[in-house]
Amino acid sequence: MRDLRETISERLLPYVSQPVQYVGLEINARRKDVASAKVAVVLAFPDAYTIGISHLGSEILYKMLNDTDGVACDRTYCPRPDADKIMHDRDIPLFAWESRFAVRDFDILGFSLSYECCVTNVLTMLDLAGIALRSADRQQDDPLVIAGDALADTPECMAPFIDLFVVGDGEAPLAELVELVRRAKSSGLSRQDMLLEAARTLPSIYVPAAYEPSDENVGLLRPVFDGVEKVIHRAKLRSLSDSPAITAPLVPLAEAVHNRVAIEIMRGCPNACRFCQAGATRLPVRTRSVDEICRIAREALAKTGYSEISLLSLSSSDHPKLGELIDRLNAEFSQEHVSISLPSLRVDSQLQHLPKLTSTVRKAGLTIAAEAGSERLRRAIGKRITEQDMLDGVTAAWQAGWRRVKVYFMAGLPGETDTDIDAIFHLCHKLSETARDVLGRPGNISASVSWFIPKPHTPMQWCPMKPAEYYFAVRRRLKDLSRRSAVNFKFHHIERSILECAIARGDRRTGDVIEAAWRAGARMDAWREHFDYDKWLAAFARFELDPAECAQRTIPLDEPTAWSHIVGPRGKDFLLAEYQRMHDILGG
Repeated sequence: MRDLRETISERLLPYVSQPVQYVGLEINARRKDVASAKVAVVLAFPDAYTIGISHLGSEILYKMLNDTDGVACDRTYCPRPDADKIMHDRDIPLFAWESRFAVRDFDILGFSLSYECCVTNVLTMLDLAGIALRSADRQQDDPLVIAGDALADTPECMAPFIDLFVVGDGEAPLAELVELVRRAKSSGLSRQDMLLEAARTLPSIYVPAAYEPSDENVGLLRPVFDGVEKVIHRAKLRSLSDSPAITAPLVPLAEAVHNRVAIEIMRGCPNACRFCQAGATRLPVRTRSVDEICRIAREALAKTGYSEISLLSLSSSDHPKLGELIDRLNAEFSQEHVSISLPSLRVDSQLQHLPKLTSTVRKAGLTIAAEAGSERLRRAIGKRITEQDMLDGVTAAWQAGWRRVKVYFMAGLPGETDTDIDAIFHLCHKLSETARDVLGRPGNISASVSWFIPKPHTPMQWCPMKPAEYYFAVRRRLKDLSRRSAVNFKFHHIERSILECAIARGDRRTGDVIEAAWRAGARMDAWREHFDYDKWLAAFARFELDPAECAQRTIPLDEPTAWSHIVGPRGKDFLLAEYQRMHDILGG
């Protein structure tokens, strides 16, 4: 293995902004002996260090792999543009943060694909590592390039670049894959034979090279080898206690997006919102016990020095023992001035807990995911929260000490009218007015409006996005309504949302577009200051495709999708029934 320690210290760190991001000396880093490991894995997060270091899923796999005998796991992140340029100019390959070994020398390079707009960063990292961008061009001594997380449920856009995808909960299939690689190395199995064995024997592993598009429909795939199943089933962890508890999380050296102890208290969501891909795919619901959560919190606080505990899940308020959990954490940590963060709560079930949280919860802001302004649209999309729930919850929040409330909405939902858009502002105004009796003035309401994206594997996957002009009109309308009020609106980037939809819906042709955009200079597309939509439009046009047309297309209900071969916990019959219920509520 190539030790790049001296090269990095002398030729990179002195010349980049925030060199501390690239040092790799974080508290609680494992630093196992990569060179002597039977299987060496490097986990790659395709975004900047300040984002990736806070990613809980990567921490879980990092711990699991390093706790496995004979396996050493390191990590790497996408260098920022200044470091990217220096590394290219000075021929410094992408390296693993702790060992300082070249990423190309590892056995497995594993990407966490959590967001569509990080796809070009994957190509940046492969290129910096000296690994062929396309799986078909890789050689026997190249690492196995794998990927998991959200985009493994819609993998075709990245199929040309990824050797295999881990679909679903990653803990068990990744452990099986590592064992397969260990056997392959000891027996001298070829790269192609190893991939084929994975495709044949591991039910939650998708190997794109083992499938080809049909002649009738580029999005419909068929196996090209005997013994390969037609569909891939998502892996489901039996119990959340089977997932490693992160009791010694990495403590970043640079300011990160989250500086706190993060504990996954529940996986899956019982609410069945019709627009939510995570809620539709991460079933069944599994919870950690109160005793286990308290133990994790106790150990992690002692090993980090953090003063905040974040209780993570898709809907933390649905943990069946939330009240008991808060009481226990309050009793143990309130005297140590440790705050409790509950980032994803339903206001209706949160009410009973607000008073007891007064002394411990961080009061920077209360967040409500209203999603729609009108009761009609909320019922249509399966959001079981009423206006009265929200008014009562925000009133209780002012009384319990909160001084800011953030409300999330989507615009562009099926069946939406101007009246529904106006209802977004009117709901925010009512929420603001609930503060008068408590604060003597309207309360500050920050309303974040994103644009509806029809996510795969949901009952709304067949629906179209609205045209960009529609969203521009919505933005103008809400800004006009909110002038001289205590309601402040913020809006997501319209073009980036269109691109996100086009990538999520994309088939293998989208991979050609991604590579063309990357070669034209597309980088760090999730960052506003780096996103360049013109580069993407040119890349789509080169292949006679249009991201807006893809996003705005109504998919026929009987048409195979580019993700039909990935089987989630809710089958097509269920999704179709929910799709029809939505239209029944909307009146047609």
